[in-house]
Amino acid sequence: MCEHLDETSCTGLGVSKRAALDRNARGTEEKSSRSPCRGITFGETHMHAVFQFVTKHGYSVLFGGLLAQHLGLPIPGPLFLLAAAALAATDKMEIVAALTLAIGACVIGDWAWYEAGRREGDRVLHFIHRLTRDPDAHGEKAKATFARYGSALLVIADFVPALDAVTPPLAGMSRISRLRFLAFDVVGATLYSSAYFTLGYFFSDDLDRAVAYVSRAGTVFGASVAVALLILGGRHLLRNYRLTYGFGTHGRHDLIALNLGPPPALQAAP
Repeated sequence: MCEHLDETSCTGLGVSKRAALDRNARGTEEKSSRSPCRGITFGETHMHAVFQFVTKHGYSVLFGGLLAQHLGLPIPGPLFLLAAAALAATDKMEIVAALTLAIGACVIGDWAWYEAGRREGDRVLHFIHRLTRDPDAHGEKAKATFARYGSALLVIADFVPALDAVTPPLAGMSRISRLRFLAFDVVGATLYSSAYFTLGYFFSDDLDRAVAYVSRAGTVFGASVAVALLILGGRHLLRNYRLTYGFGTHGRHDLIALNLGPPPALQAAP
């Protein structure tokens, strides 16, 4: 790869053109986890391949990879963002252009699923969960989750595996307005793209570490979201319980504690 770049380009990536040519001349005697531009290292074969692909084809591959991921194909979208960020760190890509394309690709892919959910309803969820043991049960669980937390799930959905696939069609099925969907989805896509882009930018000379952080962060973030949802769900159930049973037991003070105030009948009572 570096033999096709000028000396300044390769130097910006931590290796001179001569060093790159010398290494290529040695052949494949020594296997390495580093990319041909030796300033950038990789711990994953996929990262190496994605970086080479983005380096060769540029913005079109970044846009296409993220669009394919959000349309449901098994594409490692975060790796495309890391690769683009590493190139942006060495002035091979424009940061604003790359982020704009990334956000646009995410939103377009989500929009397609939103419209599918709006038009096809439960059939879309059944299609998404077709490989699970009980598609109907998974669909009902997903609908209950979205009904409880609403459009705000669009902001964090891209960071949570499985949730990212079902949230856009659920938004369509819930008949959320297109403007509201776009507003929340753009915020979510911006956070998602910016998070991975920032990581790749600051670890542009050591992308294997960035990949390791991505793997750990995905697990930690998913667990954090699950805990947060459980806490919010528990508070919601407690609130409903107090509204259902608390008033009959303790009277008007329970409702005042919930900031609901007493009903009109009690307001009129002496």
